[in-house]
Amino acid sequence: MKTGSVFRIGIATSILFLSQVFPAQSATGAPFRDPVPRARAIQDIAFGSCLRQERPAPILESIAESAPDLFVFLGDNVYADTTSEIVMNQAYRKLWEKEGFQKLRKKTEIHAIWDDHDYGANDAGGDFSFRQQSERIFKQFWQIADRSPYQDREGVYASFLYRSAGSHPIKVQLILLDSRSFRSPWKEKPWWKSLLGLGNSGPYVPDRDPDLTILGKEQWEWLRHQFSVQADLRIVASSIQVLSGADGWETWSNLPLEKERLLDLASSQPSPVVFISGDRHFAEISALRYRNRVFYDVTSSSLNQPLDFGEEENPLRRGNRFAGANFGRIRINDSRASWNLDLQILDQAGRVVLNERYMP
Repeated sequence: MKTGSVFRIGIATSILFLSQVFPAQSATGAPFRDPVPRARAIQDIAFGSCLRQERPAPILESIAESAPDLFVFLGDNVYADTTSEIVMNQAYRKLWEKEGFQKLRKKTEIHAIWDDHDYGANDAGGDFSFRQQSERIFKQFWQIADRSPYQDREGVYASFLYRSAGSHPIKVQLILLDSRSFRSPWKEKPWWKSLLGLGNSGPYVPDRDPDLTILGKEQWEWLRHQFSVQADLRIVASSIQVLSGADGWETWSNLPLEKERLLDLASSQPSPVVFISGDRHFAEISALRYRNRVFYDVTSSSLNQPLDFGEEENPLRRGNRFAGANFGRIRINDSRASWNLDLQILDQAGRVVLNERYMP
């Protein structure tokens, strides 16, 4: 049930007060603009990734019909592997023209991060030559170029504060990471292992070089501040999987020290943390016990381009994986003081195919 306008105004005021309690400074001396308080009360947070703009995307209609309070595009929102501004703008135009996309944007609040194919090149990182042009186009399409906290910030990371809509509302922080703009190169598997079919099935191997990074110095400092903000639940969006090793494909496990740094930070505060991720062209729910905490990673991919590469071992997987078109959803159950979450994957028709109950 949606709350009244008077209640929403009260929420916005209280959240704004909380966000001002932590006036952290960035490395350049400028105060962080986020987390940005939102007046919207939320119950269902939906998300998904990997959308081929030239293909039909009926799942967007299903998402709109399910009426989530938020939808997070987790990257590969278009496939525009290019260094041409004209080609990239054309890709976004095809997404914009989809009826399902227009229905979704008119019915719910949308957030977006990027992955490699809307960034501009397969598996690209911080050394990508087209990065600044790509970022400008991304911010223009998602209409955030002049919005707080994105203006005058390099990269597409941000944080927002909400309250849930139940009778016992909780404070929910949505943290959106940029895993492309500042990322160091991955370490490639030796060519001879690839030739002989040895080692990981993917092209990369873990690299424990302490000088390598996924987020970059400034974003790490920003993220430490985000985890100091008072919140009952943090939802952290990463375009690539956080928990799964994924057998040599793009994940945080390619830089183990960065993954440990992220989990150490998440463990340093008492608030429950749930990661959401995309990229893989299938869906699964992973869970890891780390420093006496349990973390979940809900991976949703693809919105309209599912691919089945065969079985992939993931010791952290809860239940099965789902290889059809899908989107994810976190449902906040806060009708009682002892709140919990349903972590879900839904198919193209909007039916729940994976569900994990999280009891913080």
